Amino acid sequence: MMQSGSESASPPVLQSAGSLRRLLPASTAALETNGSREKSTSRTHPAAASPSGTSSPVAPARRKRSAATTAACGACRKRKSKCDGERPACSICRDRETACEYDTNAAETHTQALKRKFNELQNQKSAYEQVYEVLRTRPEDEAKEVYRRIRRGSDAVSILRHVNYGDVLVQLALVPEARYRYEFPYLPDMPPFLRNLENPYLDSEVYEYALRQASPTDCHRAGNHQQHQRLLPDATNGVDSVYGAGERDPYLKPYLSATLVHPWLDSVKPSKWTTVSTDDVLMRKLLHDFFLFEYDWFTFFHKDYFLEDMGTENRRFCSSLLVNALLCIGCFCHRGLHGRAEFWNPKNLGYQFLAEARRLFEIESERERPLGSPADPNWEHKYREWEQSRITAIQAGSLLTLAYNLNGSDRIGWRHTLAAVKMANEIQLLGPPLEHHGPEIQRVRTYTAWGLFCWQALGSYHYLQPPPIKEPPKTPLPDPLEQPHWYGEQWVRYPLSQSPLPTHHGHLFKAIADFWTIINDISSATFSPNCSPIKLPAHQRYEFYNRLQAWHRNLPEPLTPRKIVLPHQLKLHMHYNHMLIDLVTPIIDHTGISGVHFPQTARDIYNEAVTHLETLLRLYYLRHGFEASDTFLLHFLGYLNHITMSAIETSAGSSFLEARRSTLLLLTKGIHDQARNHFVARAILRLQVGLMRPEDVELLRHHVDIEAEQLIYGPLEQAVHTGWPTYAVGLETKAEQLRQGKTLATYLETLSLESNSSPTPARSLT
Repeated sequence: MMQSGSESASPPVLQSAGSLRRLLPASTAALETNGSREKSTSRTHPAAASPSGTSSPVAPARRKRSAATTAACGACRKRKSKCDGERPACSICRDRETACEYDTNAAETHTQALKRKFNELQNQKSAYEQVYEVLRTRPEDEAKEVYRRIRRGSDAVSILRHVNYGDVLVQLALVPEARYRYEFPYLPDMPPFLRNLENPYLDSEVYEYALRQASPTDCHRAGNHQQHQRLLPDATNGVDSVYGAGERDPYLKPYLSATLVHPWLDSVKPSKWTTVSTDDVLMRKLLHDFFLFEYDWFTFFHKDYFLEDMGTENRRFCSSLLVNALLCIGCFCHRGLHGRAEFWNPKNLGYQFLAEARRLFEIESERERPLGSPADPNWEHKYREWEQSRITAIQAGSLLTLAYNLNGSDRIGWRHTLAAVKMANEIQLLGPPLEHHGPEIQRVRTYTAWGLFCWQALGSYHYLQPPPIKEPPKTPLPDPLEQPHWYGEQWVRYPLSQSPLPTHHGHLFKAIADFWTIINDISSATFSPNCSPIKLPAHQRYEFYNRLQAWHRNLPEPLTPRKIVLPHQLKLHMHYNHMLIDLVTPIIDHTGISGVHFPQTARDIYNEAVTHLETLLRLYYLRHGFEASDTFLLHFLGYLNHITMSAIETSAGSSFLEARRSTLLLLTKGIHDQARNHFVARAILRLQVGLMRPEDVELLRHHVDIEAEQLIYGPLEQAVHTGWPTYAVGLETKAEQLRQGKTLATYLETLSLESNSSPTPARSLT
């Protein structure tokens, strides 16, 4: 031990090999003496020892000047001792065996510590103020969720992190466990009348994964159907996934948790294109939410060309009119905007974008076509500019119609679609390709032509009008399998995942275009100007049924019943079954055509389509919930709710009664969730709740935070200006309602009058 201590105290002296002598063991006394000396001097000066290991007289060591201590511990400051600043405990506290605590971080002075604590208190105060603001301004269910997190001990900063980076309800459920499954209110099971072996949507992967995420009890309650299903796929094995090997995020996580991925989206500056706002960060969020939630269904323009020109400030395929119209729809989609459904409020950002877009559309509508003159060398350039501005105006006209529909003013909005059709004819948009157009402009023209055609077909059918465009565009859409890049893919990334996944936008757009071509033919055959709808004969209805069936059979793999999972994919199948219901209802008791064999009767087709429609809506809710903005989802919720209320009327004493009530509750909850996003949903909610039985309204109160009396008896914030024929089954029934002047607007007026004179909700409107 002495040897070790000597070597550590001073370096050895080199001597010649002959002068070295043998070292002898130190005596016991020397060991004890030097040991005690080492203990007493170890903190100030190392003990000196002779090479022999014996002790030798040592001159008193001069006290070294200790290094300045950055900050003393609390105990030394209190007793005014010279602290050496050692951590976790200084030497003096160790000797005295007292608690040693520091008020500063390492290498931090007391002044710096005071500044740091002051900033922390300021930030903490700001965090609490922000949490208070969240509780004050967020919707009731979100505020309750925040309050529950506070009661469970979550700190303000962590709550704000979730609020700022995603929906407060979903993100709190997604992190750190990324998988999430919604649960049905009232009755947690899929209704028994939906669980049959011939229901293809219960053999879908989205349902299988919903069962996988359910508890064992829920899986047991799923019934015998699960026993006949194929073995549930391994969550880690994605060999058969249409999203790539191992990619199962779309089946495990709600779509509203995803983020759109696009190279231009994070760098565009919308403030260059609008005078309404200078907040580029917020407006990029509005753009993001539009593309995420609405673009796949309402494809009015080519996303990639639009964003590129927006980012480079090029006016070929982008304009101030189109940007303002798009931002207006984005306001409905963005959950961070409080009061986004209040379209009448001048302080509402959506109101301001709509007003600016409408002003610019009126100016563009009056813009005259440049006259060709040999004396004007710039005529061709002026004509190209006018033609390009017409294309973006056509795209904006469809968006403006959509905005007015969401505000309950479709009579005003449809004028913009008719103006867009007029502009399309001016530039020969619906005709064959023109020789002077390059490949980019021709692609954008084709995209715009089919977007306008599908939109006017949708509006004509649901508003019972003859379509203003009778034939589909002359330029066909290419096969997405052969030219996938022609469409431009939509890429999204889910939480906790690295790779973006496609939404199969090209397949969806092509399928929607083919679908609305069939429906446009149905409208052309049924509706004519200033005449009552023509009642199609049974054989013609079966012809349209066969065309729809062929379309359904030929869907590409990502859009088959087995693979569908994203909201717009599920809605595509909802619309298909919705059309079958409308098509066969007038001949529901028809037994067939003489000499022609049909595998199903009209009643069989009707019952199967209703079953499939409800299954799809329930799968939509299980995977995605209803709170995210989905403008056309509202139609299917209200349509099936109408059918369900009729079924409840005839289900007294039936074992299916409670299951049908659970469906009614779920669909009404969906309408209630959509009412946060746009005003027309609130008007429909008022109508639907007013038509419900009192016992069903009472059940609704227990599962949805809703004040039925205020909703029914209270004044509606704004009047609706709509020609929507409310919800009825079959075109003939809807047309008869319109002939009698029964629209959503008149129904709401009648409901208000009868509610004011009756203590219970009026149900005579059914």
